[in-house]
Amino acid sequence: MCRPAVAIADVSGKGVPASLIMAICRSVLRAEAARNPSPADVLRKVNRQLYPDIREDMFISMAYLILDHQRNGVVLARAGHDAPLLYKQQSQSVTPVKPPGMVVGIDSGNVFDRLTVDFGVLLERDDCLVLYTDGVTETLNTEGDEFGLERMMQSVRARANDGAQAIVKKIIEDVRDFTGSEPQNDDITVIAIRKT
Repeated sequence: MCRPAVAIADVSGKGVPASLIMAICRSVLRAEAARNPSPADVLRKVNRQLYPDIREDMFISMAYLILDHQRNGVVLARAGHDAPLLYKQQSQSVTPVKPPGMVVGIDSGNVFDRLTVDFGVLLERDDCLVLYTDGVTETLNTEGDEFGLERMMQSVRARANDGAQAIVKKIIEDVRDFTGSEPQNDDITVIAIRKT
């Protein structure tokens, strides 16, 4: 049975070691996700497989979700990743979705397994779920101020009625306007999912 799914992850550190760990993580995630309907269980297995190979000063934050058409929403598990933002069309509100979870690679599994749970999110027509990396919220302007969560939530609200692509475009534009000529040193990833 095909279950559409989305994953977002961010590895600490830079360069070849970080790239290698992320490549391994992607492979393990794909292998585990192919046969497992539980996002939390997938993340538990990813953590157990990667833990022995991750250096002490490295970790991976992740969020993984499966679209659940039967229940009109998604099932989400979070491994220390930034909380996705949920836009509710009816109330036009944006709120972080914060299921518990710790980052991959710092615990052999005892604590990680207890904290990482499946979390259902109901999506009604035109609701949106936005996943992102901390490169968005932690990007700095010339004064050293962060873009922050509140600005990001305003960007989502401003374009949510125009669809998922419009949300992503608006966030990227707002981040660029905010940072101006200030060079950035972190990746920026944004994924928007809209119920139609």
